Amino acid sequence: MTPIRRKPGRLDRLRRWTLGGLVGAIGLHLWAWYGLGWQGIGKLSFSGLASLLVGHLNAAALFCLVLGVALVFTGRLFCGWACKLSAFQELAEGVYRRVGFRPRFVHTRARAIRLFIFVPYFLPVLYTWNEVGLSTAYADLGAVQPWTADLPRTVLATVFYFASITFVLTAAFGRRAFCRLVCPFALFFQLFERLPWLPRVRQVGRCIDCDVCERACPMGISVPNEIQRAGEVLDPECIRCMVCVDVCPVKALRFGLPGSAFPIQRPDLAPVVRESAFSPLFDASLATLAVIGGVWAATQISGFHVFLGASWGLIAGLLGRSAFVAWRGKEAGCST
Repeated sequence: MTPIRRKPGRLDRLRRWTLGGLVGAIGLHLWAWYGLGWQGIGKLSFSGLASLLVGHLNAAALFCLVLGVALVFTGRLFCGWACKLSAFQELAEGVYRRVGFRPRFVHTRARAIRLFIFVPYFLPVLYTWNEVGLSTAYADLGAVQPWTADLPRTVLATVFYFASITFVLTAAFGRRAFCRLVCPFALFFQLFERLPWLPRVRQVGRCIDCDVCERACPMGISVPNEIQRAGEVLDPECIRCMVCVDVCPVKALRFGLPGSAFPIQRPDLAPVVRESAFSPLFDASLATLAVIGGVWAATQISGFHVFLGASWGLIAGLLGRSAFVAWRGKEAGCST
């Protein structure tokens, strides 16, 4: 389904400004860290999950604790409004729109590799538990993880890293490809989506089934199906970006807490199942290449570069398939 051309609404503009401010804050943090040598301020990253598991309370661990509380009360709002990779993917999509390039939205079963990508986060934890137990527990916000680097060491390598998992991956698999196919935290965050008190996109008026919201959704959710059969978006892939609220032509959607009294339109409607664009065999091949790439990057560079390796495994598989299809087409043309 082709994405719609649209001007950002009030909520979308607010979200973009929020993401832009986040990127600016990250830039200032990197300048303070590398340019001014202010390393006592610590780092905010998901490596704090490993820190917590071995008893290290640093800035990254505190970040993960705050995020955990946010997940309990707001669900995946973080993914849409406060994740740096969300900002970089938005940037990639904006650049592509400017040049008239519309990447095709591709679903694939290979997204199951997100389970594998958790592994590099836990291997150092198991090693530390085996060697020293929890005797190294401490509280120091400026301390960072001793076992792996969570970003490349040079500016050029950092640009290549983020360009690969945002611009290149988006070009190959469509909008929010990193969130949908690679990010392991998306799976973890989905565990909180069953909490009944979470704010969600809810129905406040009659859905006219125009599909405008579905075409605008960056995660490929069938919003009309969710709204008509449940009265709210329950799909765990929802990142609460609220784009659907902005684009609804009849203002039938609103983001809020439970309590809407609008009657459910079609409770007998079957849920939409995401169908892969590929055969099960090719999906398995994609997943295998992603795992191989992730293992290589995790072992040869560092554990946190598993994102980069897995992304290039997926990209290489899709490029190989495209080349094979082109070759077969050329062969068929020659034979006729």
